[in-house]
Amino acid sequence: MDKELIAQLTQWHEDGEHQKIVDTLMEIPPVDRDYEGISSLARAYNNLGHYEEALEQFAMIAEQGQNDLLWYDHNSIQG
Repeated sequence: MDKELIAQLTQWHEDGEHQKIVDTLMEIPPVDRDYEGISSLARAYNNLGHYEEALEQFAMIAEQGQNDLLWYDHNSIQG
């Protein structure tokens, strides 16, 4: 993903605009979403209380997430 989009997603996360994150990332075809995009989408779903959707997204990047320190923070999903 380009740096501008990542910066925008980060700002929305900090502002609690999780639905904007979901809406924006859902416009990107699944095959074109990278690790960062999928992780952001999963975190936004989690913050919206959509735990099943969050888990589905995290499952797609589980192997890659093993080396990501934020992975363990993202996966403190309640549900």
